[in-house]
Amino acid sequence: MTSHRLLSQESQDAYQLTCASPPPKRKFKGANPDQLTPFQQKLMVAGEVWRKFIAPSTLAFFLVLPVLIYKGQYITKFLVDTWYVPIMGIVGCTIPSGGAPVAGGVVFLPILTMKHIDAHEAVAFAASTQMIGVGIFAPMGWMSRDPSVLMGSFLKPMFPFAFAGLVFSYLVTPLNKSDEVLLAFTIFVMCLAVYITKGLVHNHLDVSHSDDHSSEKSATGAAQTPPDNRNGQEEKKENDIEAVGAPTETTGLLSDKNMTAGGAIVPKRASRMERRNIKFTRKQYIIYVTCCFLGGMLCGWIGIGVEKVTFFLLTYFHDVDVIAAGLSSITMTGWLSFFAFLLHALCTPEDEGIGPHFSCALRNESNPFGHVFGKVPYELWLSVIPGILIGSLVGPAVNAAVGPRNIMIVFVIFLLFDAGYNIYNLSDNGYFAELLGLAESKI
Repeated sequence: MTSHRLLSQESQDAYQLTCASPPPKRKFKGANPDQLTPFQQKLMVAGEVWRKFIAPSTLAFFLVLPVLIYKGQYITKFLVDTWYVPIMGIVGCTIPSGGAPVAGGVVFLPILTMKHIDAHEAVAFAASTQMIGVGIFAPMGWMSRDPSVLMGSFLKPMFPFAFAGLVFSYLVTPLNKSDEVLLAFTIFVMCLAVYITKGLVHNHLDVSHSDDHSSEKSATGAAQTPPDNRNGQEEKKENDIEAVGAPTETTGLLSDKNMTAGGAIVPKRASRMERRNIKFTRKQYIIYVTCCFLGGMLCGWIGIGVEKVTFFLLTYFHDVDVIAAGLSSITMTGWLSFFAFLLHALCTPEDEGIGPHFSCALRNESNPFGHVFGKVPYELWLSVIPGILIGSLVGPAVNAAVGPRNIMIVFVIFLLFDAGYNIYNLSDNGYFAELLGLAESKI
């Protein structure tokens, strides 16, 4: 009888080991201050001040300012003409503030085009909005939660090259007709959607909230192994690494991190902070510099683009988690948009609203006075600021509630929408018909 009870107890223990569920996931609260640098700890304090005091005061100021400017026409003119803009701003800033590398232009440009606003003016609006929304508000919204999402090791060396590309596109190679660029960007967007979908399906992208959650995926292959055998397997893993001499730099999505455990390949990631400290090989540096320069040119031509390029680079070459890759990428776009805003505000033609109307670009037959086309729609810009501020505060909470994986799914949906919208515009402009006509004439 006693032996029967012992056998029964052993069977129950084995059953519990086999069917034991993983420990409950810790709700994401933010970065551990002990893992932050002194500068990042100061940013966290500044983020708390921003979230509790500065952001509410800024919101109240920009809600009252139109009332003071328009006075009796506030309802009949301002609200009637711009009622949809704050809603557009909330959506356009909640998504990037949640971690998706969408700068806001993907939301603004289609809506403004449907409102029959000139394409150059829509690009100017996107630049002026992204300058504040993803250049200031979105990063500050994350400072109180996790300031390490802004990767200085990436932004400092790469921003000058993206800035050079932006200046080159505006002042040297401005496009009057950007159909070819739009088509190339659409193809890239579709490839990026495939890349992210594949990464989500095969768990190649780090969509966890913390290193604890990230390690759960790495341990999936050993989850069914009894505990008393794991120590031996861990010793075997360490011996395998020492025998191979695994390098310390991350050079690929899963390179240098695959380790054998009981005959299975189990990806093991470095800690999140280590992966956010970007170190370039010579080859990677050349690739990053080239892509950031071209991405900056893309921002000058269509108002967006570099954030998607850098997101791909960071997640592919350095396996950076999607939150840090997305936030750092959109922050670069926001900083670039500040210069784009200045060009649209100071260098527009004399017949396009207020401004000193400086001659900034190279003069040619299509642009004899060297102006930058597209005035800043200040009325829309004044209306959108409260919306993007609200979105920047809501975004991190949305990320914590739905998770980075779902944020990436929403991002893929926006990529497909962006690609479809671009294809529709190219078709509507007769670009594809022109290509087919050229092909027929050659035949």
